Formats: sequence, C-alpha cells, structure tokens
Amino acid sequence: MWPINPSQIVVAMILDVVIGDPHRWPHIARYTGALSLAYERRLTHRFHRTGVLGFLFWFLVVGTMLAGYVVIRSVCLLVSPSCRLRFRRHRHLSGNRDERSSRACQSGSPTAHCRRHQCCSRTAFLDCWTRYRDSRSIRNKPSHYRSVAESLVDGIVAPLFWSVIGGAPGALIYRTANTLDSIVGHRTEAYEKFGKTSARIDDFLNWLPARICALVLCLSRFPGSWSAVRREAALHASPNAGWPEAAMAYALGVRLGGGNSYDGERVELPVFNASGRAAAIADVQTSLTRMWWVVFAAGGFFLLLTSTFLCLRSL
Repeated sequence: MWPINPSQIVVAMILDVVIGDPHRWPHIARYTGALSLAYERRLTHRFHRTGVLGFLFWFLVVGTMLAGYVVIRSVCLLVSPSCRLRFRRHRHLSGNRDERSSRACQSGSPTAHCRRHQCCSRTAFLDCWTRYRDSRSIRNKPSHYRSVAESLVDGIVAPLFWSVIGGAPGALIYRTANTLDSIVGHRTEAYEKFGKTSARIDDFLNWLPARICALVLCLSRFPGSWSAVRREAALHASPNAGWPEAAMAYALGVRLGGGNSYDGERVELPVFNASGRAAAIADVQTSLTRMWWVVFAAGGFFLLLTSTFLCLRSL
C-alpha cells in the first residue's frame, strides 16, 4: 500500500511554511541528539570506537526513534483516528534546525557558517539575514549561500522524497539519520571509524534528493547550466553537497566556493561557476527566493507523483 496520499503532502507543506520550527517545541533533531549522546556514552565507555560499534550505535538510535513513533501512533489510534492522522501529517515534513547555529546567529555573530556537523537551516539563515542585512560581511561569506543550498536538500527535498517513499516512518528515518551524520559523521580521530556508518547512510539517503534539488534550481533560471553543474559537482569531496551548491551558484549567477575557514582551519573547496560575478547583498534575498521555488516545485512534483500512483491503483 502506498504510504502517503497527496492531501498529507499538502497539509505537511502548509504546516511547515506557516509554523516552521518554533524554538522550544519538541523536535526530532533534539530527541535524536539526546539519544545519540546517551548511547554514545554508554557504548564508548565499555568498548573501543570501531566501525562495528558505530553500526550498532546507528541502529540503536534509529530503532529507538522508530519504536517511539510506533508507541505514539498506537496511543493516538486508541484516542482517536483523527488524532493519528494529525500526528502522521506532522511527521511527514520536518525541517532541520540546528540549535547551536541558531544560537550563534542570535548571540551576535553574523558569520555563523555551515559546517557538516553544524548546518544552518533555512530558519536560522533567515534569522541571520534579518539581523545582519545591513552588514557588509554577509556578501563576503559564501558559506551563507552554501547553507541555503544544502538546507534545501536536508530540510525540504529529502524529507519530502522519503515521505513519498516510506510515509511518516520514511521521513523519521531520514531525519534521524541526517541528524546522526551531523553529530558523529566527522573525519576526526574519535569519529573516523565510529561515525562512518552514519556518514555513509546519510550519503545514500541524500544521493537522489541532492540531484533533484540541483535540477530544480537549474530549471528556476538557467536550464543550460545542468551540464556544468554535473561536471563541477563531481569535484566536491562529498558525493552530494556539490550538487545543490553548484546549482545555487549558477541560479544566482555568482561565483561560490574556494577557500574557507572552519573552526580556524583553512579548507579549500572547489569553485563553482568560476566565471560568475562576486556575490552581493541582494543575492541573499535572491537565494531565499530560489529556496521557495524549490519548495513549491519539488512539492508539486512529489504531489503529482503520488496522485498518479493513486490513479493507477484505482484503475
């Protein structure tokens, strides 16, 4: 049975646009963070940080989140069928909100940047823009544009994609896996082996959504840039991150990438759209406009997909 219907996609998108990710509300990423901290402490206290232990860690966290979903859904079913339906719709689309990035924006830092383990979501980015739109420093921080590009995949396209594939459980697994990658999927001494499972599964789950997002961004302004996006995205160390970043560069007509500083360490990234102009203040708002294009275009595509499938089943 197809696990989601078109009305649920519409309701989920409306709720996400109207309500978003209010601070202090219960959130999947917050629960995942608490579980990962507890499991990591217990597991690494007794065993070495091996790849096998990281594999067990991933399944424990995801399994606990799924078990929680089953329990809550069962309780909702006992209370009222309509209560269960509202719960499912709430879980279908859940954007990624990293609280540390949001705090950095609110505490007075206009240079809060997107890192693999600290991604600034569309909400946090908008907070940064609102507070610092008069600051010249924004135009010189390409990480802001990369934050929007990557968050389009993590917070919009991928949750929608896995909702269509697996319903509420599919969206829940994706959101939990993506958060685990942000927490432990680092190439450091402590997490090189322990976090490899989390990183690889996140790469797999984002593989197709990243390319869908890039295609939609290209179609929003310059369809002919698709071949260049494909070529330049392959230069990125990540199998997925380069796609939305390169597409955003061409959609804005600006040059992105190059050297950047992460925690005081210089990192060289590929340059996307090398012949483009330097990013300006106005491009921040334009990038947000492209974000909404992706929201409605991707949502419409998945809505059409589910509607077509349901029509075929009814024949």
